[in-house]
Amino acid sequence: MRLSSKVKEAVIGIVTTPHGVDGVVKVFPYTDYPQRIKKLDLVSLKKKDWKKEIQIEKATVFGRFWLIKFEGVDNRNEAAALRECLLTIPLEQRVSLPKDSYFHDQLIGLMVEDTGGCNLGMIVDIITTGGHDQLVMESIDKKKKVMIPAVKNFVLNVDQKRKRLTVALPEGLLDL
Repeated sequence: MRLSSKVKEAVIGIVTTPHGVDGVVKVFPYTDYPQRIKKLDLVSLKKKDWKKEIQIEKATVFGRFWLIKFEGVDNRNEAAALRECLLTIPLEQRVSLPKDSYFHDQLIGLMVEDTGGCNLGMIVDIITTGGHDQLVMESIDKKKKVMIPAVKNFVLNVDQKRKRLTVALPEGLLDL
């Protein structure tokens, strides 16, 4: 998965199923900040080539899901038609992150270099695990992918202006 630097919106969740009969949908959130749904008034729903801005009437956290009632979605059939729609917001509405924390789309596409400035490859994906994320780097020759633990011991610097990520990898990691 490669994201363009022209990304103008962030995906914050996906509609899974209707919930009840009054047009409420169940949404699986793609955020580490699920409570933020209560502060949003307007989102976009996106599916293939279709996109629509829609007002949120009511939203609540429901276990690990969100329950959302959208304006104009008033019955189960209308809610079911929204299955698999992505919820998006403009990038500027994302939650502010602590220092040295990044959204995935801010890291995907960065060139990876070692401490000597040698290009090693490019971050092409990020795998979220129970502990820490794994940055998936595709080698310069595109022949292999290496997983780099996203921890300060290995990722020394992220320079978004230069689109570079500096790493100090354990000996032999690139040979796996």
